[in-house]
Amino acid sequence: MKYFKAKLSTIVLRFYLMMAVVLIAGFTGLWWLAVLALPIFLSCMLCVSFSGGNKLEEKASKVIKMKNESVEIKAAV
Repeated sequence: MKYFKAKLSTIVLRFYLMMAVVLIAGFTGLWWLAVLALPIFLSCMLCVSFSGGNKLEEKASKVIKMKNESVEIKAAV
């Protein structure tokens, strides 16, 4: 589970699913069912991606080593 990695189409579908759950709960009078909309709302707002953790997707970053050279800094007085 990765945060802020979901596609826009997934976020829109989750939003419509959340609204459908709330509307069904409202029209049927089963307000306890509306509690199920909260996890859908949170996954929509946090853009949670439930994709499998493929090791191939992770790219190795390039490491750049920097030398620490002594540099004289003269203050302007």
